[in-house]
Amino acid sequence: MTTSVPAMHQLAMRGLTDETAPARASGAIDVDAYPERVFDALADVSQWPSFRGDVTDAASEGPAAPGRAFTWRANGAPVTSRFAIVERPARLTWSNGAPGMIASCVYLFSATPSGGTRIRCEESMDASAIAPHIDDDVLGAGIASWLAGIKAHVEAGAAGSSVHGGRNDS
Repeated sequence: MTTSVPAMHQLAMRGLTDETAPARASGAIDVDAYPERVFDALADVSQWPSFRGDVTDAASEGPAAPGRAFTWRANGAPVTSRFAIVERPARLTWSNGAPGMIASCVYLFSATPSGGTRIRCEESMDASAIAPHIDDDVLGAGIASWLAGIKAHVEAGAAGSSVHGGRNDS
C-alpha cells in the first residue's frame, strides 16, 4: 500500500480521497427525508447493519465527532474507522483501516428542490494486498448498494421525518 492509515485519515480530515488509490469511485442518490435525518442516520454507526446485510457489529465510542473511533465488520472482517469531518447536516468524512485495507470516505448532503436530500459519496480504497479484485467498478457497485440501503432505511423509518410525512429533524 502506498498510503498509510494516518495519511488516509489526513485526507479524510481535508474532505479528500486518495487520487492514487487502486480503487476510486463515487455515487449519489436522492432520499425523501430532510438532510438532518439522512445525516443523523449515517452518523449513527449502530444503524449501519440496517443499510446492508454484510455490515455487522457496528459500534462507536459515542456520537459522531472529529477523531472519534468506531468499529464494524464488513463480510466478517473487522474494520476500525475514525470520523474526520462532522458538519451536520452538510458533510461527514472518515477513514477506514483493516489488515491489508485502508480507505477514505467522503459524504456530502444537500437539499433537493423537493425538500429531500441528495447524498453524494466519494471513496478511495487500497486493498490490493488482500483483495486485488476491488477496482473502481467493484467499489462503485458497493457504494451504489450502500447508498440504496441508506435510502431504504431512512425512508422506511422516517415517516415523521420525511419530506412528505411532516418535518421532524430531531
